Amino acid sequence: MPEKLLVLLAGQSNMAGRGYAGPDDLLPIPGVEYIRPDLVWAPAIEPITKDRAFIGTFGADGKKVISADPFETVLPGKDQQVVGVGPGRTFGKLLAGANPDCTVGLIPTAVGGTGIESWLPGGVDKWDTSKHPYDDAIKLAKEAQKSGKIVAILWHQGENDAGAQTADYKEKLQTVVNNFRKDLNLDDSVPFIAGFLASFYEEAIAKHVDIVDDAIRDLSNEMPSFYSVETKDLNHRGDNLHFDTESLHTLGERYYSVYEKAVKG
Repeated sequence: MPEKLLVLLAGQSNMAGRGYAGPDDLLPIPGVEYIRPDLVWAPAIEPITKDRAFIGTFGADGKKVISADPFETVLPGKDQQVVGVGPGRTFGKLLAGANPDCTVGLIPTAVGGTGIESWLPGGVDKWDTSKHPYDDAIKLAKEAQKSGKIVAILWHQGENDAGAQTADYKEKLQTVVNNFRKDLNLDDSVPFIAGFLASFYEEAIAKHVDIVDDAIRDLSNEMPSFYSVETKDLNHRGDNLHFDTESLHTLGERYYSVYEKAVKG
């Protein structure tokens, strides 16, 4: 069996996904799997990222989508985690379509509400100190690498750092990129693709998005195989913080378009 084409999904909630699921988001995509928190490969049915406790998964009609499997969509309850639609599955669908003889394996590691400090070795999620986003991501990715090779890292993060006005964000993001490549034994040619922040935030974040956007813009000119994705025309789900489902599908398409151009040179 050919090696899986692996895609690491990292960052905070807009990569984890907070979009409400429509019918298509709850259907398997041929050739697209994800690695679950229990290290089992499964069909990539949303939600694929299990980063936060939540009251349930909701479909577009507002009804809860329920499964008996706690690693898929889950009932409300203690220690059950579920979120929504993100951009990674759409990217995986397009990658699988371009590589029909291969299986795409998504590695969901994003954690909502995490600042860049949480994505350094030993970093802790301030909302849940049992989580170590970077260290946990490396552990999951290394397990996934037993089944294939990482062909891209998709990153969307920075709302927290814009709000906090993190002065050295660029240097820390550069360190994140270098650490992922070093700790996962990735060649510099593996694309690291970062999405710019959106245009719809409330003032506390909106006033300082350039802290993140400028860092992404600079690193795309300074680091090998570092690329950016436009987001300013995308919409939020009604909370001025998270992309809506349609925008997340579009975002996944844009990540893939950047990836395709990168690998074709």
